[in-house]
Amino acid sequence: MSISHFISNLSQRQINLIRTLFIPLEYLIIILDFFYPKNDKLIIFGSNTGEYASGSPNAMYQYIKKYHPEYRVSYYLPFSEKSGLKEQLGYMLRFIPKFLNAKFLISSHPTTDFFPLGWSRRKTLINVWHGVPLKSLFYADPGDNESNLKKIRKMVHRTSIFTVSSKLESALISECMLMDPRKIRVTGHPRNDALINKKDVPGKEKIHKILKDTPRNVKIILYAPTFRRGDETRFFPFPDFDQDDLNQFLKDNNSIILIRGHVYNQLDESTDIFTDRIIDFGFDVCNDVNSILSEVDILITDYSSIYIDYLILNRPCIFIPYDLEDYRKGRGLLLDDYEFWAPGDKTLNYREFINSLERIMAGEDPYRERREEITNQFHYYTDDKSCERLLKLIK
Repeated sequence: MSISHFISNLSQRQINLIRTLFIPLEYLIIILDFFYPKNDKLIIFGSNTGEYASGSPNAMYQYIKKYHPEYRVSYYLPFSEKSGLKEQLGYMLRFIPKFLNAKFLISSHPTTDFFPLGWSRRKTLINVWHGVPLKSLFYADPGDNESNLKKIRKMVHRTSIFTVSSKLESALISECMLMDPRKIRVTGHPRNDALINKKDVPGKEKIHKILKDTPRNVKIILYAPTFRRGDETRFFPFPDFDQDDLNQFLKDNNSIILIRGHVYNQLDESTDIFTDRIIDFGFDVCNDVNSILSEVDILITDYSSIYIDYLILNRPCIFIPYDLEDYRKGRGLLLDDYEFWAPGDKTLNYREFINSLERIMAGEDPYRERREEITNQFHYYTDDKSCERLLKLIK
């Protein structure tokens, strides 16, 4: 059982108790780390609470491993296998000497990626994060709690370098995390190099496995909405939704829709929206969505930052903001003018949705220039050199 699945079944009181029990080990590692000799050529990577390699850490890990053998790289993944607690604890204990010896840590979820290991100021933590903030986070989020903000303060304090893709993202991160702007570097996101350079795309075989039973040259539509705190995400939330009609439309237009719920808003087993053309593409199928974005022809989302990465490809997006006003009141958006910052049709019923798809299939693209304008705001670089620029910081 993975740690996130295990923790998701616990109460907040139980979670806090588990974290408290590991505090002595964390502080012992911090003390040892301060005195342990450091290897400037050893880099430890972490992502997604130690369950799987994904995002910018994985892209950076693959890049260094392939092109810079002068560095030693290792991924901290104690919860990647379906092993028991005994095996997971054994993995952690065996990893400690290597962890202590490393000079650099690269992480996308640094509050949990190296659980339960701590580190001293003799290490350099490069925080590559896991998405450009569009919705309000942490200090900008009126619904966040003090317990979580305490973890964010700790994470910010331990961060040596925070990488972003633009000055706009730097300002948003500073607002959400109260991050010292002097820690922030505009390098671009390593996870997006694969959008430009398709040679080194980890996990691309996942989408090819799905496509093996579909016709050649099929159009791929990815439907990936954002996380909703305290509520389930509704897919195709239209009062006039017609599943049979949509399935036939997809057949007629040689297309498929990949359904991807947020990792914390997973579909339950009773979901019946899937057909031979509407396909489950959740985290159990592909845990790193960036690995397949370059294969996607149309993106459907709402307030998820996935479209910010997808902008680099300058391909059509459709937005389904069915709970926009409730989301604004409960969570909030960092950029007020949603109509402007979301460059695509906003569809609130099934007929609007199908009409939007029909126009895109016919080659109409009225939002191309808007996407280019917003891309220039969010991405200072639109090349495949983000890994290279980050490595220069390490050097």
